[in-house]
Amino acid sequence: MKTSITKYTLFEYLSGRCNPLERQLVEEWTGKDENTEIFYQWLLEYETRCPQFVADQESGVVGLMKRIDEIDRTVISSKVTEGSDIYTLDKRGNFRKYLLIAATVLLVLGCGWWFRDLVRYKTYQTGYGQTTNLYLEDGSKVALNANSSLKIPRFGFADNVREVLLEGEGEFTISHTIDNKRFVVKTSEAFQVEVLGTVFSVFSRARGTKVALKCGSVRIDYAQKEQRRELMMEPGDLAVLDKTGAVQLEKHQDTKTFAAWTEQRYIFNSTPVKEISAMIEDNFGLRVKTGSKEIAERTITGNFKTKNAGELLKTISEVLDLTIQASGDSILLTNN
Repeated sequence: MKTSITKYTLFEYLSGRCNPLERQLVEEWTGKDENTEIFYQWLLEYETRCPQFVADQESGVVGLMKRIDEIDRTVISSKVTEGSDIYTLDKRGNFRKYLLIAATVLLVLGCGWWFRDLVRYKTYQTGYGQTTNLYLEDGSKVALNANSSLKIPRFGFADNVREVLLEGEGEFTISHTIDNKRFVVKTSEAFQVEVLGTVFSVFSRARGTKVALKCGSVRIDYAQKEQRRELMMEPGDLAVLDKTGAVQLEKHQDTKTFAAWTEQRYIFNSTPVKEISAMIEDNFGLRVKTGSKEIAERTITGNFKTKNAGELLKTISEVLDLTIQASGDSILLTNN
């Protein structure tokens, strides 16, 4: 049967290495009933090739056998009507054997699918108000902002690419390799940044995705309206992914402001209070509300070095002449 994707494409998808367009093609292909059989054939082949979590199959099979025995007892005790199919002991034995094999395969596949990321990746995560520096096996450095996570391959980078998965915010300083191996940062929004030896920042949270390039060059791969697109960035560029899936490029930006958090510093340039409030929630887990729309739209400009959310809020309240009302993790800003 002719298929719209290849086995290699599916394997790349299962390994998390495909681009956004390939991911979309695979998901559309797997949604069609006529592809179900070949999908499970290729899936089984992939699972047997790749190292996966080893499930407790023995206890699973014991539980399955108990369930099958219950079914058998129900069948035997049920009233058999005229014309009903009746399995002899031999036939029921064969039926049980086939059911057991099928269920065991599903158990292995299900556990492999569920624990794939746990086995393949090691996750580094920061809490609210916490930042950390990570040094990768290739000599690259990653500064991870608060409330962020970075996944790196547990068993080392692949032969042709160095790939990591980011949720949150991080600054990357990438080392060049002798064999010119690519470095790719993937986010959870079908959006990836391919690095060609550089220093850059990636912001990927619920409220948006941004990439700021300090030096070197990067290429952004993204999908818009079911089409794969690419965008090359130069130093000083800021790329912003909008709600339609398009990437807006802003030239000649002061990109050092986007990673000022690595020095516990916050740089604002006519930044609205509502945007600062969202940043505080992302980084410190505090819900900041304003007493009026007028307060939310006020802007602040300055370079502030603070160690925690309390110091930052105090600075903002003093500059804008506001009162801070705290209740647990909720903060309310009102006029004096």
